[in-house]
Amino acid sequence: MRDKHPNQTLKTSLARLFPKRLVEILIARDNLPDKPLKQLDDKQIDELHHYVHQWSIAPNGTEGYRTAEVTLGGVDTHAISSKTLEARDIPGLYFIGEVLDVTGWLGGYNFQWAWSSGWVAGQYV
Repeated sequence: MRDKHPNQTLKTSLARLFPKRLVEILIARDNLPDKPLKQLDDKQIDELHHYVHQWSIAPNGTEGYRTAEVTLGGVDTHAISSKTLEARDIPGLYFIGEVLDVTGWLGGYNFQWAWSSGWVAGQYV
């Protein structure tokens, strides 16, 4: 980019690769030099290359179970009847949906599992 567009700023160049708002935050937060590419020496270009390719993000929290998209874990499927979804050790106790240790991809699979398992258990309640 420096050879093809030497007068282009770093911010504009990075915005061709990443969302503009992300670039603005990275430049402001991490003090990246927002100046024309021709003003960046080889060492700065190498540092930017390393920064972009080694950049990582660490979540600082969660919104909790209330907004969870997918859960993992739950009631062991070996502890329930695969035919009725009733607990093997506690008659009359049924488990359905994501409360069971069944995980699906995003895109409706978990909804389908919730509805289907609910229907199955409902046949025996």
